[in-house]
Amino acid sequence: MKEDAILTNKSLFELIDEAYQEDLSNQPKEYKKGLLESAQELKSGTSGLDVCLKIYQLYHDNFIVPMTLPKKNRVLYQFVKDKLNNLDQKTMRDVNLGYGLGATHFTFGPLN
Repeated sequence: MKEDAILTNKSLFELIDEAYQEDLSNQPKEYKKGLLESAQELKSGTSGLDVCLKIYQLYHDNFIVPMTLPKKNRVLYQFVKDKLNNLDQKTMRDVNLGYGLGATHFTFGPLN
């Protein structure tokens, strides 16, 4: 199973690298900057799932429509989307729990 994660992380890094090298002049600058940061995080040992979540958040925050992306960026988008759609129940619960705990501060104010 660990080998699968290593292969997936390697594939993800290659997809990010190829997407970053495309002409993204018609996309927000934050998107390209986020791709670079995601690749650096992946290289430093961050899990592929966390990097996929960050990339997906980039799409959301920058109002990116997948069909407006260049070809290799659409491939990256599909990879991220597939990875996040195929999570097991425990992983989805953990991701949602982490988000919920983080959002509690903004919803109800500081708890201290």
